[in-house]
Amino acid sequence: MGWQDRQFDERFRGSDAGGIGRWFRRVFGDGENPLTWAVTLYRAWGITVKIHLIYLIWIIAKLIASGARDQFGFVFTVMTMAALFGLVLIHEYGHCLACRRVGGEADQILMWPLGGLAYCSPPHSWRAHLATVVGGPMVNVVLWPILGAAVWGLTGSIGDIVFNPFTPGSVLGGLTLRSGEASWALAGVWLLYYLNVVLLAFNVLLPMYPMDGGRILQAVLWAKIGYQRSMAISTTLGLVAAVVLAVMAIVFGQMTLFAIALFAGITCWMQQRQMRFVGDPALGGYDFDRGFAGMPEANEEPRTPSRRERRRAQKQADYEKEFDRILDKISREGMGGLTAREKRVLSRDTARRRGR
Repeated sequence: MGWQDRQFDERFRGSDAGGIGRWFRRVFGDGENPLTWAVTLYRAWGITVKIHLIYLIWIIAKLIASGARDQFGFVFTVMTMAALFGLVLIHEYGHCLACRRVGGEADQILMWPLGGLAYCSPPHSWRAHLATVVGGPMVNVVLWPILGAAVWGLTGSIGDIVFNPFTPGSVLGGLTLRSGEASWALAGVWLLYYLNVVLLAFNVLLPMYPMDGGRILQAVLWAKIGYQRSMAISTTLGLVAAVVLAVMAIVFGQMTLFAIALFAGITCWMQQRQMRFVGDPALGGYDFDRGFAGMPEANEEPRTPSRRERRRAQKQADYEKEFDRILDKISREGMGGLTAREKRVLSRDTARRRGR
């Protein structure tokens, strides 16, 4: 039962506080899950975009801190945060649209200080999950040459788009238009280009679950060794990567990276606990690679198939493989390309399907 269904606080039931009560219920939900403490920004294409309260507080704090230094710091902070917010948002839209493309559901995006969370539910298959994960980085891949061409067109210098990514200040400090003049608009386009590349590299190259790189690895392994083993390997590697990233964050004083590492480590740990739960003997008959369809019937005891059943299953698999090959040949060469044996196989299958 959600908070909105309870008589949680009588202070919000009066006519004077009704509006405040409704707002609190929309923002805090049931109050028990901090991830739901968010404000709705808008809804478009069937996807609701929300911003977390902690993110709002973080934005305000950053702006106040930058304004206390000088005007340049304030303007640059606003540009950086706006560019980062926009890039992360369209990245998450990429996940959502890719999920829908493969037949899944995606109806919400949550923006928070560590990035974005796209609430996607793709079909339970490695292909669907891989397509959903790749959909986000593909947005950054498409933007890379577009933004790079824009920077090159404005500055006329290849050095403004090909440089050491660990020293962006060396480029930004001398950034000018072709006429030699500095421009805030140029700085904004360059920030979009640079941050887009950083987001792409960080998301894809870091094999840390639940980052995109870790999820891509898990989906690829799923195709080879099954869902459970792929999840076990990817979350274990994710824990190792999270520890390494946390240590580096402490050494270099990067608290945002430390928070990301902490979040990833907790996610991997919780995922491993969940996998141990579903590995309980009571669920021994569940086939995770088939999703819900793999759940055995109630009171059904898992058993090893007999030799006769295995032979029958192998025979059926061979027949289906041969039939698929014949259909593929028909699509390429037509019925006239079939041999007499292939025509007999097709005829027998047609008669079987008609019940004769």
